[in-house]
Amino acid sequence: MNLLGRMKTSGLVRDTTHLSLSMGLRLIIQAGYFVLLARSLGPDAYGAFAAVVAMAAVLGPFSGMGTTNLFIKNVRSGKRGAAICWGNGLLLTVISGSLFSVVLASLNYLLHFKSGSFVVIVVCISDLVLMKVTELASFGFAASDRMKQGSIQGVVVSLLRLAGIVAHQVTLNRWVVIYLFSSFLGTIYAIFKGSQLWGIPTVDLKSLREDVAEGVFFSIGSSATTVYNDIDKIMLSKLSDLASTGVYAAAYRVIDVSMTPVRSLVAAAYPRFFTKGVDGVRATYSYAMALIAKAALYGAVLFVALWLFAPLLPYILGTKYESAVPALRWLALIPFLRCFHVFLADALSGAGLQRFRTGVQVIVALINIGLNIVILPRYSWRGAAWTSLGCDGLLVVVFWLSVLYFSRQEAFRPSYVS
Repeated sequence: MNLLGRMKTSGLVRDTTHLSLSMGLRLIIQAGYFVLLARSLGPDAYGAFAAVVAMAAVLGPFSGMGTTNLFIKNVRSGKRGAAICWGNGLLLTVISGSLFSVVLASLNYLLHFKSGSFVVIVVCISDLVLMKVTELASFGFAASDRMKQGSIQGVVVSLLRLAGIVAHQVTLNRWVVIYLFSSFLGTIYAIFKGSQLWGIPTVDLKSLREDVAEGVFFSIGSSATTVYNDIDKIMLSKLSDLASTGVYAAAYRVIDVSMTPVRSLVAAAYPRFFTKGVDGVRATYSYAMALIAKAALYGAVLFVALWLFAPLLPYILGTKYESAVPALRWLALIPFLRCFHVFLADALSGAGLQRFRTGVQVIVALINIGLNIVILPRYSWRGAAWTSLGCDGLLVVVFWLSVLYFSRQEAFRPSYVS
């Protein structure tokens, strides 16, 4: 079979292509509303919004208690039908998302963060309930080999947000209302398409209890990832000022957008790690290394591009964002580091080592928090950039050594022939 034929029949290439096209469109759309939003709000208001989104992101993985990941794992392994995964996921997401929205709103009131209560409540409803239902549907589409449908869904939400900011001169309060409304419409679309594919959502309480017990480790691991990615924005808003938070968040947003092709590859490859994991960690490690070889080249080129083009940021976002230039240059190495540790982490999960992966991520998250407490009051956003780089580098080293260790253990494990 020729190369073109192999590409057409390769599920990974097909799914990565769908996701790349979708995320490419979203990149353009999100870049558009990011620029408009940053210019309209200015560093202070944008920093307030970014801090609230970061707070919601830390608790976000507990909304649904890991049912997104389990949707893929259970359907791909044949353990459960999609209708049960869909129904259990919806129930857990709405209940837990509502509960954590109350928790976050209460924390904001008690700790006196600089973002207003209205902004916190609206973002919580959007990110911890509505968008988590949308995310559940996306993982379900991936589990059902409908990656294209999940891609369309993501573009729809981004388009709605762009339309909202183009149609109105936004203030912070007006923007979060647009943010909520676009999330609501995206959720309606997700529920309609999901129920069309899997039928009426089915709740099975026995499997629900089993899923919560297993899913909590996915939730803790995902939350730990969010902590070392986003906790610096929350702590900056408390320990420094909103302008510094806005500048740093703007630079970090560029990093997030630039990672779109890698995220496409990660999302497309994720279900396959569980298939490879049947043969153990050596199989998932081999698969991860093949993906790293592709992604790392992009990360290296991206580092150079971000460093060279960083001075353009004030011309795009406005002169108030001049400090974003050195911030972006400090953060430019992060995509390269993530091209390694995201695949190594998935190699552990695919081989049934999710608990170990979660433990590593929690420890790194705690290290990140400790460093930020010491560094941020004195060095502001620069300290945040240093801790982000250090923690991403630490993850590369620890995950790589861990995968090698488990691979060697597996190689020397005696096998018995019956």
